[in-house]
Amino acid sequence: MIGCASQVRVEEALARLDSDAMRFVLTTRLDEEARGFAEAADARRAARSRAPYLGMPVTVKDNFDLMGRPTTAGSRLLGDAPVARRDAVVVQRLRAAGFVLLGRTNMTEFAFSGLGINPHFGTPANPAYPGEWRIPGGSSSGAAVSVALGLTRVAVGTDTGGSIRIPAALCGVTGFKPTAAAISRDGVLPLSTTLDAVGIIGESAADCRALFDVLRDVPGKPFAVPAHRIRLGVVTNYVMEGVQPEVAGPFHAALARLAAAGVAIEPIELPPLDCLPSLMKDATFPASEAAAWHQPYLDAGRGAEYDPKVLARIEAGNRMGAAAYARLVEGRNAFIADMAEHLNGLHGIVWPTVPALAPNISELEDDSAYHAANALMLRNSTIANLLDGCAISLPCPEAARPVGLTIAALAGSDDLLLGVAETCQRVLNQKD
Repeated sequence: MIGCASQVRVEEALARLDSDAMRFVLTTRLDEEARGFAEAADARRAARSRAPYLGMPVTVKDNFDLMGRPTTAGSRLLGDAPVARRDAVVVQRLRAAGFVLLGRTNMTEFAFSGLGINPHFGTPANPAYPGEWRIPGGSSSGAAVSVALGLTRVAVGTDTGGSIRIPAALCGVTGFKPTAAAISRDGVLPLSTTLDAVGIIGESAADCRALFDVLRDVPGKPFAVPAHRIRLGVVTNYVMEGVQPEVAGPFHAALARLAAAGVAIEPIELPPLDCLPSLMKDATFPASEAAAWHQPYLDAGRGAEYDPKVLARIEAGNRMGAAAYARLVEGRNAFIADMAEHLNGLHGIVWPTVPALAPNISELEDDSAYHAANALMLRNSTIANLLDGCAISLPCPEAARPVGLTIAALAGSDDLLLGVAETCQRVLNQKD
């Protein structure tokens, strides 16, 4: 049995995929391929391979290329697309480290929503609400659910405006968005070439850090930061507007726990955040850039094959002119510079990852309700993408239902942020 450890682990995971709770979590299952890789992992272990994660199950989002298969990105539209000629770079790195890929996880179509609803492949239910059908968050919906249900310890997704951190927060797990340039996006179907980042959902910040070291383009240096040396700015404007009491309570309780452990918690007002609505009034990066990518399909008359709610957001990009896009680029550069000045001396800034608990899916059938909920889910998390920064969402331990606490930092601060996050998570998880 010891000699077949990888095969046993993978068979257990595959059996779990057949449970009702796992319904709609994967869009592509790779059962036989996973069994073959597990057998190879056991052989590598017997040969004293030094691959660090031999036989560990993992999933990737449905927008990552797998050689010999079309990359569907949560859409039926691309079912007849040409197959990928090679694995995405991220998938190559996972396999080289010994991971066994179980399949590709469900997502919002083309990653264009923070809710996680998918009418083509079904919507995985949020496991934090048994017996209910609440959103898992998106767009990396299946990734978060797979970790929350214990199928894998880590899952790989993408984050354009919170697509890693939102589902992590709503499902009660940890989600890390690195600096966009830190991990190769070669072989990942884009939403926004400006804002897209490969991200990680894991059981803990330590798990996210471990997988980040596997996937990143350039090796980093781990930081161990004691609690009494951490200085965090708690944002008081913009991100706290309309926060539900069920979110605010556990969020502030988590801050109090950090402060009691010696973390310096300092309220901070960030005026640049109040300018974000006007910055994105006439154009947004995802809509403008998605419209350009999808134009050939729309010109070919295939609009009816899209999720109508996603299509509406793509078509809005066609109404955003070149001048508006140019102003957006210029405004974003100014925003990054202004924020850097305000964040000087802080290890990170903190806010509730999502201002509300996960709503019922039935409440979002109406278009106006859907788009209002989507805007609310994305509001806080989009900050880190516009900042070109890194951010992590940690579960608040005293929440009756999952609530996330975000720590965000400037671009290139990934290693320090992860060190801070690991310390903060240890504090938050300590038993009284």
